[in-house]
Amino acid sequence: MVFIILSNQQFDFELKTNKWHVAKQLVEKGHKVIFVDPPLRFKALKSIASPIDQKSDRLVVYKPLNLFNFKPFSSVNTYRHLKVITKLLQNFAADKEPVVLYIYHFDFPDLRDFVAKVQHTVSVYDCVDEYAAFPEYVSRKKVSPSVISWLQWVDDELKIKLNQNGLQKADWVTAQEKWLCDSVGLVFASAPGLVEKLKKWRGDVHYLPNAAAIDKFDHAQKLPEPADLKSIPHPRIGFSGAIDTYKNNIGLIEKCAKIYPDYHFVMIGPEKVTDPDLDLATLKSMANVHFLGIKPWEDLPAYFDYFDAYFIPYNINDYTRGCHPVKYFEGLAAGLPTLITLNSVKEFDVDGYVTEDEAEFISNLKKAVTENSNKKVQKRKALARENSWSGKVDKQLGFINGKLKS
Repeated sequence: MVFIILSNQQFDFELKTNKWHVAKQLVEKGHKVIFVDPPLRFKALKSIASPIDQKSDRLVVYKPLNLFNFKPFSSVNTYRHLKVITKLLQNFAADKEPVVLYIYHFDFPDLRDFVAKVQHTVSVYDCVDEYAAFPEYVSRKKVSPSVISWLQWVDDELKIKLNQNGLQKADWVTAQEKWLCDSVGLVFASAPGLVEKLKKWRGDVHYLPNAAAIDKFDHAQKLPEPADLKSIPHPRIGFSGAIDTYKNNIGLIEKCAKIYPDYHFVMIGPEKVTDPDLDLATLKSMANVHFLGIKPWEDLPAYFDYFDAYFIPYNINDYTRGCHPVKYFEGLAAGLPTLITLNSVKEFDVDGYVTEDEAEFISNLKKAVTENSNKKVQKRKALARENSWSGKVDKQLGFINGKLKS
């Protein structure tokens, strides 16, 4: 099959997410992938050498640029994107090869028009986040009646709920996801909370949780210890991913570091991704908290090899209730005691370290360090092996093949 993947994250983004993993697995299984990055604004033109990045004979990344971002002129973008993708399909797809339109990016510009016109045999919406709770969609602004009238004229999809009290982008997100549920052939969801939401609009939502790249994190021999870890004493409690306020409970991290001054907390990842005013001064002033910056995903297993535990101290809010973090299974695949504050992964709680209670989370941290054993390590790795990206994509392909035959 040929997959056109509309992604809301760039293929080459340092933090490898489910979109990247699914695309790589599809290629490994013999399929072809046209991976469409989220469109960039025209001002980004100078940073793009070419909009087409041929990764292999089975994988090409299209990096679209948007010249106009409002109707009716944005239809120029749709025309351009369709022209490029159609040409890629002509060069890429064999005769009678099924084309799967695989949608992650519900906010792809003029999506409804694009879906109606792009060549495909079956369509899929894979919901992997609670998008309506993203910071960029949780906003309300006062608008005048004249502006409302103009917006209604230029945007017949009404990207935003318009009234004289405010402009709410999150309402449009909900409307767009409902439209996808009504329109596509298959709907997947990666967390129980997302399944519950989408089932309000469609009965056959398939629950397919995130997974891990097992071979990367579960290996017989330790990798060489990274140089910036060597001076950090044990026990080391690791974290990887974006360090921000809408996801991470910064206060809980501070509490853990204060209660366990002999534990060393290693923070890997970009800071202030969505909140430029995030105050990390307290954490950075603590001698047992170490910020190592962004690391390529390919380098993370070497760090995991030298952690004593791995923790995911998330906030409990509308966004995180729809989360099923990829890194949870990565921690288990590395054999690490993995602590998390999200009940969305409760069914995979191999150690009893899944809790939304802060006091219990802090108590579990000590258990994770003091009660670890080789038997526990092997049990975690076994659970992770049951939840590999290869296995998840096989299930997705099974549903897609079933739809093609029906």
